[in-house]
Amino acid sequence: MPHSSGGGFSGGGFHSGSSSSGHSYHSSSRPFPGAICYVYYDRKGRARTIYSNHPSPTSKKGPVGTFFVLGLLALLPAAIIAFAGNHNPIKLPTNYEHTFYIQDDLNVFSSEEEAKLKETFQQFFDLSGICPGLISVNTNTWKSHYSTLENFAYNAYLSKYKDESHWLLVYSAEDTVKTNWAFEGMQGDDTDQILTKRVTNNFNKTCYDALSGNVYTVAGAIDNALRGIMPNLMDYSFYVEPGIYVFSGIWEAGVIIAIVSTAFGAARFKHLKTAKRVEGDVTRKRCPHCGNEYIPGTIDRCPKCEAFLDDDHPKFAHFPKEGE
Repeated sequence: MPHSSGGGFSGGGFHSGSSSSGHSYHSSSRPFPGAICYVYYDRKGRARTIYSNHPSPTSKKGPVGTFFVLGLLALLPAAIIAFAGNHNPIKLPTNYEHTFYIQDDLNVFSSEEEAKLKETFQQFFDLSGICPGLISVNTNTWKSHYSTLENFAYNAYLSKYKDESHWLLVYSAEDTVKTNWAFEGMQGDDTDQILTKRVTNNFNKTCYDALSGNVYTVAGAIDNALRGIMPNLMDYSFYVEPGIYVFSGIWEAGVIIAIVSTAFGAARFKHLKTAKRVEGDVTRKRCPHCGNEYIPGTIDRCPKCEAFLDDDHPKFAHFPKEGE
């Protein structure tokens, strides 16, 4: 479907056109609904709890594959920029209806200007294979049926063209002396590889500047803007739209966050290999020999002093360490 190539309006500048789950596992140091409690002991013998919605976190694979995928995702923006930045325009096939259409409802084009515009249209068509068209309309005419000039231009394109190879330009004003004027372009999808945002932005700026001054008539401004983009229209260029850079920055930030999160998760995963599942409420006791805190049912020896723990009897068996 066609889409806007941008435009502008008096006193307001110009604008660009438009461009055409699975279950997750979660773990936390705090309880959450549906979580299972697991306990492990750190290097200092301290009891640590992890709450996970995975029924068996000890069976999960390590994060090597995750890091590999994240590495590929980190390279994705570079591939997109390299692909999207290369513009090698190819002339469109001209085997479609390409009558140069000019509809001057506002009566702002003279016969001589229409003839010159059609000559420029022909040159533009011979160069690119894109057929331009032009409509001038009174602002009050389209405002009674459409909320924006872009919507009017979209509907006008669909009513006049049955293909995606045209570029329809619409000029709107309240009178013939450029009072509260505006213009909008509507391009077919097949024109995108030629009418890039860089090209249409150049056209829009040139047209806006010409319409804002007193040197050019309406027809002259449009004709001048078209001729201005033709010399380099079909040249190879490397250009990346700012939106892609913004997307790449956001994407990379997300990947970095994911890598950091995965790294922390990898450290936690090492502990999960030896973690013990705890049913019910988590209770804590202290080793009667060294006072180190532990959670009954998760170990049989104190992780700090290595004394045997017997939670079923009031007395604990203690075997002295070597050298005691």
